[in-house]
Amino acid sequence: MLKFRITLLITIWMCFLSASFAQHDYLIKFRIRGVKDTTCLVAYYFSNGTYIKDTLQVDHNGRCTYKAPSTLPKGLYALVLTDKNYFDFVVNNDYKFSMETTVEEPTKNMVIRDSPENVLFYEYLRFSREKFDLIQSLQNRIKPVGDKKDSAFFHLSKTDSTALAKSRKDTASYYSKKIEEVNKELIAYRLGIVKDHPSTFTTLMINTMKEPDIPEAPVLANGKKDSTFAYRYYKSHFWDDCDFTDDRMIRTPVFQNKLKKYYDGVIVQHTDTIMKETDALIEKSRSNPEMFKYLVWFTTYHYENSEIMGFDKVFVHVVDKYYATGQTPWISKETNEKLIKKATKLKPILIGEKAPNMVMQDTLNKWVSMHNIATKYLMILFWDPDCGHCQKELPIIKEFYDQNKIKYDLEIYAVCTDSNVVKWKKSIKKFSMNWINVNGPRALTGDFHEPYDIIATPVLYLLDDQKKIIAKRLSANQIPGFIDNYQKYIKKK
Repeated sequence: MLKFRITLLITIWMCFLSASFAQHDYLIKFRIRGVKDTTCLVAYYFSNGTYIKDTLQVDHNGRCTYKAPSTLPKGLYALVLTDKNYFDFVVNNDYKFSMETTVEEPTKNMVIRDSPENVLFYEYLRFSREKFDLIQSLQNRIKPVGDKKDSAFFHLSKTDSTALAKSRKDTASYYSKKIEEVNKELIAYRLGIVKDHPSTFTTLMINTMKEPDIPEAPVLANGKKDSTFAYRYYKSHFWDDCDFTDDRMIRTPVFQNKLKKYYDGVIVQHTDTIMKETDALIEKSRSNPEMFKYLVWFTTYHYENSEIMGFDKVFVHVVDKYYATGQTPWISKETNEKLIKKATKLKPILIGEKAPNMVMQDTLNKWVSMHNIATKYLMILFWDPDCGHCQKELPIIKEFYDQNKIKYDLEIYAVCTDSNVVKWKKSIKKFSMNWINVNGPRALTGDFHEPYDIIATPVLYLLDDQKKIIAKRLSANQIPGFIDNYQKYIKKK
């Protein structure tokens, strides 16, 4: 009998444990009037995209149910009804709730039960939509002042046109003040949510979007206001309300936009500054694996594919610091090795590095060392006789070279990537290439493709008198402006 009681107690206890765990699984019921006997998709937001999470079967009453374990990452999700119709829902602290709406106006007609999180979120959406529509309406009432092409000004006397312009100016001022009032109302509403509902997902999104409120600049000892205060304050407070240990931010459509704004428009666009700021942000996320992973990925992708010359140095820095040191266990060994290999290849040709030497045969079969060319500027040109883009760029380069060779103490080391000597010499004559012409395949220093990352042509590198790379992958039209600006920079420095 005692044995039976013990067994029964254990059974009851195990059932209690199972019930305790199960109650924290997600059970979300949907009903969409106007949709029946079909499927819809559950999608989640990640970075600036949406990705399919699950497929739900919709019955003849428009009902479907989404079940998910308690480990489902918290964030913003969407129920996709058709290509054009969907609605968002929050997965956070409410585990069992229902949402009912119509397919025509899913947000406007939404009714939510048992989810204070989603009720608050939809109140926020509706209030914001109402104020945005009002602002748009007010903006549409503001007409240009004094536009001579405006038909309202035709056939008016000078006095009448002046009066009309003044009237429009007064009207514009009136509506601008109204817009400012609505904006203040919207800001106050958002701040109210943050204050009254600090742990909600809606607050997280508002804080992520929030901009620093810049106070008036202080007066310096010379009696003038500090002109740099606004920028310094804005930058230093840009992330005040963002918690880098909260990975819910990455499952919103707003966090990546804030990151891009910070990297592209807030911090000084200098590689050393960018690398320093990158390390600081990543370090803030160190205690949250998902956030750490995301920030490492974001900076890797952002600067691996940057179109801004020289920013590949940031990519190399991130790879060296995080991938090459074993801090990225979430990616495959093969991918990790590819990134390290790419960074290793880029290192010798980063801006500021001494360009790898090339010793190649010229048209007289003499060996010419690139490092032995003593000029203030040396342009390395990789080109191909059959390259259509080269045909367009060469005449521009030729004109610039002839006009500025002496002015800038400039020489060109033109590397032909084709091994056909006849074709090479014919093109030299065709374009009157009166600079140093060498045959790339005939080299004492080995293949140039790998060390100079030559995949296509034409490619231009610009070196200083120490053969350090000061620019790369310039177009022909960019050369004059770059050299002029570089000379000003050197003179100022």
